[in-house]
Amino acid sequence: MFEFGLKANEIMTVDLHDMQVAEAKKWLTAKVSGAPRGIKEIEVIHGYRNGTALMNMVRKSFNHPRVIRKVLGMNQGSTTLILK
Repeated sequence: MFEFGLKANEIMTVDLHDMQVAEAKKWLTAKVSGAPRGIKEIEVIHGYRNGTALMNMVRKSFNHPRVIRKVLGMNQGSTTLILK
């Protein structure tokens, strides 16, 4: 979720819990598109214990012109998007 007062190069967080895949993809696209240019990373919290549909959408099928790389961390419930 975007919060005013973010400084350049800070990490933005987007939480997709309790969303359907189509809704989550639309929400995430809007957040990536609207992220200030100073934001270079977006941590997407999608969860995985109640199913992998959101995780698969973010990691496998989500594409956006600003996303140059996806980083899979130790936490299976989140994915970091690296932005241009």
